[in-house]
Amino acid sequence: MRSVFQYCRRRVWSLLAAIFPVMLALGIVQSAKAAAIAGLPAAMPVISCEMLGKTDLASFVGASVDHQVSVVLETPKGKFCKVTGQIAPTISFEVDLPMEHWTQRFLLGGCGGLCGMTRVGVSNAGACAPALNGEFVMAGDDLGHIGSMMGLQQGFFGKDPQKRIDFAYRANHLTTLAAKALTKAFYGQAPKYSYFVGCSDGGREALMEAQRFPDDFDGISAGAPAALFTVQNSFYHAWNVRGNQRADGTNILLQDRVSILHDAVVRHCPTLSGVADGILEEPRACHFDPAWVQCPADQTNTSECLTAEETQAALRIYSGATDASGRSYILHGPFPGSETQWALPSSPTGESMSNGIAASAIAYVISQEVNEKAADLTLFQFDQATFDAMNELAPLYNAENTNLHPFQRRGGHLILWHGLADQSISPVNTIAYYQGVQKEMGRTLTDRFLRFYLLPGVGHCGNGDGFPQVDFLSPLMAWTENGTAPNALLTERTAQSDLPMGAPGRKPGGAGKIGGGQIHAAVVPSQPYASPNGAAIASRPVYPYPFIARYTGHGDVNSAANYHPVKTSVVLPMTFDSYSTSLIGPDNQKDYTVRDGKLAVLEHTHG
Repeated sequence: MRSVFQYCRRRVWSLLAAIFPVMLALGIVQSAKAAAIAGLPAAMPVISCEMLGKTDLASFVGASVDHQVSVVLETPKGKFCKVTGQIAPTISFEVDLPMEHWTQRFLLGGCGGLCGMTRVGVSNAGACAPALNGEFVMAGDDLGHIGSMMGLQQGFFGKDPQKRIDFAYRANHLTTLAAKALTKAFYGQAPKYSYFVGCSDGGREALMEAQRFPDDFDGISAGAPAALFTVQNSFYHAWNVRGNQRADGTNILLQDRVSILHDAVVRHCPTLSGVADGILEEPRACHFDPAWVQCPADQTNTSECLTAEETQAALRIYSGATDASGRSYILHGPFPGSETQWALPSSPTGESMSNGIAASAIAYVISQEVNEKAADLTLFQFDQATFDAMNELAPLYNAENTNLHPFQRRGGHLILWHGLADQSISPVNTIAYYQGVQKEMGRTLTDRFLRFYLLPGVGHCGNGDGFPQVDFLSPLMAWTENGTAPNALLTERTAQSDLPMGAPGRKPGGAGKIGGGQIHAAVVPSQPYASPNGAAIASRPVYPYPFIARYTGHGDVNSAANYHPVKTSVVLPMTFDSYSTSLIGPDNQKDYTVRDGKLAVLEHTHG
C-alpha cells in the first residue's frame, strides 16, 4: 500500500535536504531519522450509516443527545456518513465518517470568533495527503449556541450562563466524546490517533483541550490563540477603539492612511533576514520612532506623512492600554510591520472590527453580569477596578494554565504558532504563555512535547506580507505517530495570499489586507477534508522559537532552501510590566456550573 504520507514526506525532505547540516550543527535537529510514517490500514464500517444515526450516545457523553440525523454525504473525496445532533442543552454538532477509506484518525476543528455555527473543516493542512484525501473522521460544533460571528448580537448567548460554560470548554469536549463513540460504533474500533486544529478562538479552544481534557487528543495545533480571552476582548480591543478617537468620539487614524505608517516602518526597520523585502523576521528588534512619519509642524501637505494627532494615535495603538502611570493592562500591542493588518475604521464616524468585538464581549460575555449599556465603549474605564471586573471569570474563559504535565505524560504533542503581523491578537500573548510553560515544566521537558513557531509578516491566522501558507498537520502527525519532532517548516506565499480575511484597507497592489481573523469562516463551505495548497510563488523556512531565518547569500531569495537558522538577538526571556502577567500560570482554571440561574464554581479546580 502506498504510504499516505508520501506526498507530505516529499515536501518536508525537499526543504530539509538543503538546511539539515546547518540545523544539525546548531543542535536544532537531534538525529537523521526519516520523517516517513507507514500508512495506517484503512478500516471499513461494520454497520450502515442509517444504523449509526440510531446509536445511543448519552452514556458516552454524560448528557442527553437528541435529534440525531444520519445521511450519506457525496463528496469529491468519496462518501461520508454525516451525523448531526444536539447535546443538551444546545450544543449542535456534526460528525462526518468516511465510508471507504478511513485510516483510523479523528480530527476536530476549532471555531473562530465567538462561533455560533457548526462547521466541519480543517485549516493549515493543504499539503497533507490523509487530510486532502478525506481519510479522517472529522467533527465540528457551534460551541453551544447559534448566532452571528460578528456584530453586537454575537455575544447574546452570554445571557444564558450554561451557554457560557459550553462556549468556554464544555462543547468541544462533549463533541469529542460523541464523535469517538460514533467512530467506534461505525467501524468497530476507536480512533488510533486524535487531533485538534484551531486558530484564533479555535486556538484558545485547542489549548483548553490540552489543559482541561488531556486525554481527548494525541496531537494539537493551536494558532494565534485567544488564550487571554478576558483581557483580549476587553482592554485590548476597547483600547484599539478609544485610543484612536478624539474627545468627540470621531476617529483619528483611518484605513487609507495606514500605508504611510507601514512604509515608514519598512524603510527604517531591519528585516534581519538578509533580504530587503520588508518582512521583519524579528519585529521586537525594531523600535518605532514618531519622527519617521510625522509631518513637520509647518507642512500643510500631509499626503505622504501623518499629522501629529495621527502619529500619537499610532503610538497609542502600538503601546496598548495603560494606566495613568504608564503600566500596561495588556502584555503588548501589535508589532511594527503589522500596520497593514490594523482593522481601522474607514471614516471619522465609522466603526472598526475591534469595536464590535469589544462591545459584544464586554456587554454579554466577559462580565459576571450582563450589562447591555456596556456595549457603549465610551463608558469603558481603563482602571484597576474595571480590570478586576473583566477578569473575574478568567478561570472560566482563559486558556493560560501553564501546567501541561497531564497532557505531556499521556504522550500528547502540541504545535503552537502565531503570525508576527497579527493585530487582532498580539503575538506576545503566545510568547508569554510559551515562556510560562517553560518556567513551569522546564525547557528540556517542554521541548519533548511542544514546538513554537512565529511567522514573520503573517497576520491573524493567515494573510499579510509574509508567507502564510503552511501545513502544520503533517509535522504534528509525524511527531505524534512516529516520534519525529518538527524542526524547520516550509512556509509559502501564493498568488492568493493577499485575499482579505476581514475588512479591506491595504493600499492597492499590497500583499496583505487588514485581517479579521477567522471571521471569514462563516462563509467557508463545510467539508470533511482539507483544501489543497495554492501554487507557491515564494517560500521560506520558519524555525522553532527562538530561531529566525537568514539568507545564506547565495541562490534565489524566494527559495526556502537558501536560508539557515540564526538565534534571535532579542534578550530572552521577555519580561512584562503588565497587570496581565498574573493571569498566566499553573492551575488557574476552575470548573463551573449553574445554580439559581447564575454561574457558580464547582468545589474542585482544574490543574
